[in-house]
Amino acid sequence: MATVSLPGGPTLQYLEWGRPDAAVVLLLHGLSSSSQSWRHVAPELGKNFRVIAPDARGHGGSEWMRDYSFEAMRDDVVQFMEQVGILAAIVVGHSMGAVTAYDLAATRPDLIRLLVLEEMLPPDPATPPRSIPRRPDPRADYDWRAMVAVYRWRNAPPPGWWDRAAQIQARTLVLGAAQSGLRQDRMEELSQRIPHASFATMNSNHGGHEERPSEFLRQVEPFISWFAKR
Repeated sequence: MATVSLPGGPTLQYLEWGRPDAAVVLLLHGLSSSSQSWRHVAPELGKNFRVIAPDARGHGGSEWMRDYSFEAMRDDVVQFMEQVGILAAIVVGHSMGAVTAYDLAATRPDLIRLLVLEEMLPPDPATPPRSIPRRPDPRADYDWRAMVAVYRWRNAPPPGWWDRAAQIQARTLVLGAAQSGLRQDRMEELSQRIPHASFATMNSNHGGHEERPSEFLRQVEPFISWFAKR
């Protein structure tokens, strides 16, 4: 494990695999998870890439903060890339991390070589609404305030969120999961809104890269292969 302190905070912990001389694959995990969630796919990707997975603020070994907005998490990624010396990356985000990656690609296209959005939370109000936790789970290893912030976002997504899709310049793979509770038709629609995007589905639940890592890799590796270092 390594850490990097961002200007103004937080301090983020991260894992790294693979080849330091290769193109960077940056993995952004989902809510209540950590960089460890990528442990089944990162070593395989590391055969041809430099793979880096930070713990988001309030998750894993990263510092807890008061602000858990997606804008704050996006800015963390920008500063993290600057501090670690990443000029641009293939960015792969899952769920909460996919929303962060989506916002990053729309606002900082210069940082994105390719984009993979796995099971991105849709900008539709959750049905039924997510129940907001009133107190932390003592067994949890993440800041419960992050869950509060993301659940509030899910219940009332900001207007115009999907309009940002038109700003994404990178080739994009929108990756759904047939057994997920998220609407797959909306993910496919998202892929149609992004100028250079395609849509694919895994036969898995929401956490496809953990549940079926081989299937995840079968979708992702060909998509990013142009940048692979042989």
